[in-house]
Amino acid sequence: MRSEFFRVKIKWIILVTVMCFLLVGTIYSLSPFPIKDSISFVSQKRFAVPIYTSFELQGKNQCAAYSAAFVLRNLGEQAKGIEVYAKIPFKIPISGYVLPKGILTYLQSQGLKPMIYKGDMSSLKARLVQETTPVIVLVGNGLFWQHYMTLVGFDDDKSELYFVDSNKGNDENAELPGNRTMTKDYFLKWWSNGLPVFNHVYITV
Repeated sequence: MRSEFFRVKIKWIILVTVMCFLLVGTIYSLSPFPIKDSISFVSQKRFAVPIYTSFELQGKNQCAAYSAAFVLRNLGEQAKGIEVYAKIPFKIPISGYVLPKGILTYLQSQGLKPMIYKGDMSSLKARLVQETTPVIVLVGNGLFWQHYMTLVGFDDDKSELYFVDSNKGNDENAELPGNRTMTKDYFLKWWSNGLPVFNHVYITV
């Protein structure tokens, strides 16, 4: 009886230890968690950041790297999406999808100071205006798909937001900023991306 008790006890110890390692590993991979953004006031009804580079067409699940590369190029750095993707860390096995920590870690390795925030439409637009650099946003539909895009402008009178979307092969915006336009309501639908912690998030540099 005693030997059976010890065998059960050892199994439980091993199980708890494995679960603790998995929990710690998950927390590490997901951290840092988004900071609640306190900025909210923006007086501009229309704004666009200066764009100094073109967009690239991504490969499958490579949007994180291509978004980061676009931000870097717009800051004057030499960066190609395919090369960034080869180096960017924290990819999910098999799918190759990149966790937010991967973008933050890579941008930090390039000497930048990225921040990940959780906010609303007002704080998102305020950050774009204050930072005057493109802002990376995460949209999606739960576990079905997630996608990074880069916000470059907005027009409140038209209820439009302008993005650089590396999943678009053509420039749909013509003289407007970026290569893709979304209405405010359509963007908000996908910005509530179904993730329990990482919804309504954005990354600034």
